[in-house]
Amino acid sequence: MNTTRATLTATASLLVLGLAGCSSPTPGAPEPTTGGETTSAANDPFRIDQPKNLKAISDPCQLLNPQQLQELGASNSEPGKSQWGQDQCTWRNQLLRVNVAPDTVQGQGLRYTSKIVADGKPTAEVAGYPAVHYGISSGSCGTYVGTSDKELFLVYFQTGSEGRNKPEIAEPCAAADRIAGMVISNLPSA
Repeated sequence: MNTTRATLTATASLLVLGLAGCSSPTPGAPEPTTGGETTSAANDPFRIDQPKNLKAISDPCQLLNPQQLQELGASNSEPGKSQWGQDQCTWRNQLLRVNVAPDTVQGQGLRYTSKIVADGKPTAEVAGYPAVHYGISSGSCGTYVGTSDKELFLVYFQTGSEGRNKPEIAEPCAAADRIAGMVISNLPSA
């Protein structure tokens, strides 16, 4: 019985001391907090200083211009639908396969996508815009690029059977990033 009473008394004393430690020394006077994490906008890896207007080009087959397609050795575009239901465009031949899919409908942006396809942080930067690589294999790579807080596009690149010996397209993530840079150069400012 005495042990139980001593334990209850000690517990009550600790509880009172704990609560006293949470109160302000002067009623109504704020106290600084510590241990909280603040993220400065300047240090945000997803920050986009110059947003692009991805909706300005409604046909994704126009996100790469004829000169860029010639440079890539791509022709004969194939319109289609992305996994999120928006129009996309694919070019394929024996050298390569390129898929460009804008996302202006989900409103989630790159920050959200990076949590799904990567570790929640940008893994690359394309022309000054945050990007995330995904689906990396020996012959393919996808690059998601944020163009604003809520919009992004995906360039998925796959090296074709005749492209493996061409240095400019043999490394799929570098090729996807290069093509994503071409897309960015064609987008107007928001």
